[in-house]
Amino acid sequence: MRVRSSLRTRAEPTAGGPETRCYVLGGSHLGIAVARRLHAVGHDVTLVDADAHVDDLPTLRGDPRDVTVLADAGVTETATVVVATPDDGRNLLVAQLLRTRFGIPEAFVVVHSPERFDLVAAAGHEPICATTVLADAVVDGVRPRLGEVDG
Repeated sequence: MRVRSSLRTRAEPTAGGPETRCYVLGGSHLGIAVARRLHAVGHDVTLVDADAHVDDLPTLRGDPRDVTVLADAGVTETATVVVATPDDGRNLLVAQLLRTRFGIPEAFVVVHSPERFDLVAAAGHEPICATTVLADAVVDGVRPRLGEVDG
């Protein structure tokens, strides 16, 4: 099983440029944090979630599984989309909806269970395993205090 720790590991140019709109679908702590970080570095970001309560970002309240909500948000085939709800199945469903209804060939899809990473990759999307990324960060933080292991 492959588990990717970073958003992009292959050397390839990103599609679009600073004018490319970015959407973060899912207003969990992770989704909000991703949207804020993208916004902080200058990207045009809209957060879409039924229950999002943020005042510092453009936000559309609505279910990311609803085609009308996504259309109202302005999603088009040129958008960069991060799907970051707390539910892996919902994330894959939304990514597939983006492909079939909006012509977005690849979405960045957060998966929480490492076992679902390959499924999302096989569907043609860019999976990011939140569990693995967080575990890597924790280990990287702890290792200096533990010292080197002989082996």
